[in-house]
Amino acid sequence: MIHGLNLHNVVRGVITSIHPDESCTLYQSIGQKNIKGKVTPIYAEPKNIKANFQPDGEALQHADGMNQTPCSDRVYLYSEDYGVSGIHRLPTTRTGDFIQRTDETWWLVTAVREDWTWDGWACVDVTRQVTPPNFTASEWSDDYVPSNK
Repeated sequence: MIHGLNLHNVVRGVITSIHPDESCTLYQSIGQKNIKGKVTPIYAEPKNIKANFQPDGEALQHADGMNQTPCSDRVYLYSEDYGVSGIHRLPTTRTGDFIQRTDETWWLVTAVREDWTWDGWACVDVTRQVTPPNFTASEWSDDYVPSNK
């Protein structure tokens, strides 16, 4: 299948020469389980991914005369291993996913701005989290709690 010109690949070298990518870990949300009456999210095994965090120009909001600045950024995610294939149908990312940076901070994907999964990249909005996500319902987690069937 012909996809046309991938402009992201054309400009990528210039972008990363000025603002390099960083290696991050992506936790893709794949559903949820009911564990003893508590709905708990499930995540696919963590994957290494390249990320380019950039300040969100819309982060400063004026509401009722109050300046509110949430800790949010725009992130360009890139992975050669994430293109859609015959058996891999998940997009590169979607809302509800988490990204962990090398500085151990956690970022929740709140919006997908551009999804070019077919070409291995996506642009998302993220918000920094105060506490890490709950992975106990995910089979790969050391704290995995199997659900009662």
